[in-house]
Amino acid sequence: MEFTAAQAALIVFLMAATPTLEIWMAIPAGLALGLDPLTAAAVSLAGNFAPMAGLTLGFERLRSWYRSRFEKREKRPPGRSRRRFDRLWERYGMPAAALTAPVTLGTHMVIVIVMSAGTAARPALAWMTLGLLAWAALITSAAVLGMTYLGF
Repeated sequence: MEFTAAQAALIVFLMAATPTLEIWMAIPAGLALGLDPLTAAAVSLAGNFAPMAGLTLGFERLRSWYRSRFEKREKRPPGRSRRRFDRLWERYGMPAAALTAPVTLGTHMVIVIVMSAGTAARPALAWMTLGLLAWAALITSAAVLGMTYLGF
């Protein structure tokens, strides 16, 4: 079955937006559907970024509502494990999460986790975008090399 470039781009966009498929499946699929590597990578990035941005903005609003509603009570000081988590998160958290997200839990799940950990929306989205760009370049390069090697 032949697809037009627009149909192939839509398929790749939807694949990248799907939590379990994401860019590591969408980019090779885009190449297999006949998209050039740059287009496949760009459409995959857009497809993965769109729901991630929606989750970030939605979570930010939910967090604001929660804080205004429930955090008026006195807070007890954080325990030893929370202090350790906070110290490690400040040092390594967001960059490590962003760089490993596309191939571990997925960007959708990781963005919810980092927002739950208290990261602000803009830094979270910026780091996740950098991680996506790095993985998109790597996956696109690997897919092109693999297809060239196999003679496609």
